Amino acid sequence: MTEASLYDEVPYPGRAFPQTHPDRLATMATLYGLDPVPPAACNVVELGCGDGGNLLPMALTLPESTFLGIDSSAYAIGRARSIAAELKLDNVHFEELGFDDFDPAPASADYVIAHGVYSWVPAAVRDRMLAVAAQALSPSGVAYVSYNVLPGHRTRQTLRDMLALELEGIDEPGERMVAARALLAEVAAIWPAGPGLETTLGSQARMLANQDDALFFHDTLAPINLAPYFREFAAHAAGHGLQYVAEAEITEMQIGALPAELQQRLLATDDVVRREQLMDFLKQRMFRQTLLARIGPEVDRDARPERVATLAAAGPIGHETDATTGRVTFTGSAGATLTTDHPLLVGALKRIGERWPAAAWLHELCSEQPAPPEELDVLCEALLPCFQANLVRLHAHPPVAATSPGEYPRASPLARMQAREREYMTTLRHTSLRLEDELGWQLVVLLDGTRDRAALLAELEARLEGGAYPQLEADLDRSLDTLASVAVLMPDV
Repeated sequence: MTEASLYDEVPYPGRAFPQTHPDRLATMATLYGLDPVPPAACNVVELGCGDGGNLLPMALTLPESTFLGIDSSAYAIGRARSIAAELKLDNVHFEELGFDDFDPAPASADYVIAHGVYSWVPAAVRDRMLAVAAQALSPSGVAYVSYNVLPGHRTRQTLRDMLALELEGIDEPGERMVAARALLAEVAAIWPAGPGLETTLGSQARMLANQDDALFFHDTLAPINLAPYFREFAAHAAGHGLQYVAEAEITEMQIGALPAELQQRLLATDDVVRREQLMDFLKQRMFRQTLLARIGPEVDRDARPERVATLAAAGPIGHETDATTGRVTFTGSAGATLTTDHPLLVGALKRIGERWPAAAWLHELCSEQPAPPEELDVLCEALLPCFQANLVRLHAHPPVAATSPGEYPRASPLARMQAREREYMTTLRHTSLRLEDELGWQLVVLLDGTRDRAALLAELEARLEGGAYPQLEADLDRSLDTLASVAVLMPDV
C-alpha cells in the first residue's frame, strides 16, 4: 500500500502550527540578520499540505499573499479544495501531486513549509523534497522542515521496533492500532511515571498509546520513521544549497539551563552545526523544527537586540506588585517570570499583557511618541531575552484579534465551520484548540457578526436543551470573554 493510499484509508485531519506561519519564519529570519519578504504580501508553498488545515487559515488572514499546497493524497486534496471553495478563498490552491511531479518555478516561493514529512518518507522522496524546496525558494526566502532526530528519538525507535515485531501479519489499520496500544499499555505498566522520567521507555509508551488515531497510525506505526543526527540533516540540506538558520522555536536554542562549563564549551564552538549537534546530545533532543535559507546571505548567529525594534510584542502576561519593594513580577502562560522595577519595562510589559491576544509594535511601548531612541534601545535589550524565555512572543506580522468581545462578536468563517463539525478550532494566532463544552461550540457557530448579546442569548436558549446552563446569560458572557482571550474573536469592523 502506498503512502498516499494509507492517508486515504486513515485520513489525517490537518491542524494549524504557529511555528510554520510566515510571521514566525520572518521573525526568526529578521533576528538572525536576514531580510525576509514581509508576510503580508508573500508567496508560500507547503509540501505535504494534507487537507489544508495549516495553509487555509494563513490564506484567510493574509489575503494579499498567495498559497500553494502539494500532497499526493486524493482525499486530503479534495477536502482542502472543498473548504477553500466554501470559504471563497481565491488566494490558495491545492494540487494532488507527488514531489517527483512537482516542478515549481525557480525562486517562486518566499516561504516553503514541510511539516511532518521528512522523517516519514523514503530516502529518494526526502531528497526530492529538499531539491524542490531549494528550487522554489527565493533568494531571501525561508524554508521550514520538521523531523525526528537522534539521540533523543532512540527510545521511541526501540518501541517502534518492538511494535513491528508484535504487528507482523496484522494489516488492517484498526486491528494494528488495537494490538499496538495493548502492547504499549503492558510496557507502561512495568515502568514508573513521574517528573524526570519523561524520556523513559514507560513514559514514552504511555504518551504514544494516548495519541489520537490519525497521529498514532501515521507517525508511531508509520512504515518509515527516520531519525537522523542533526549533522546528517544539515549536510543533506547543504547538498541542495541550503544553510541552517535557526530553529522555529527560539527557546529550543537556549543554553541557560546547562552548567556554566558546558555553556562556555558551546559558545566557544564556531561551527554552528557542530554546536547544535552537541546541544542535541546534551538535551537528548527528539524533534527539530529547522529553518533553512539559500547558501549566500550571511546568517548572523547572534540574535541582536536592535533587530527587535522592527517587530511587535504580544503575550498573556499577568503581574503582581510587591507592596514592600515596589518590584513587579510578570508571569507568562508557559511559566516564565521576570521581576523588575524599571519603569519603562514595567509599563511596556503591562501594556503587552493588556493588549493580548493582539500585539503592540515596539515603538508603541515607549513612554512618548515618537519613540525616543534611547527608550527603544532599552526595550529591545530587555524584550529579546523575554522572547528567548517565552515570556513574550515577537512578531514581524502580528495577528489581528479582538482584545474583548464587541457589541456584535465575530469569529472567522473558518472557526465557525470548524465549530459546526466539532473539529479543532483555529485561532487568529494560528493555534489549534478544542472547546470544552457544548455552549462554546454552539456559540462560535453563531458568531457571524450579525447578533448582539440579546440575539445570541435567544438563539442559545433555543438550541441548548435540558437545563444544562441555568445561568445562561452569565455563562454566555464568560464564554465570550474566554473566546476573546484565546484569539477566536475578530476586531470590530
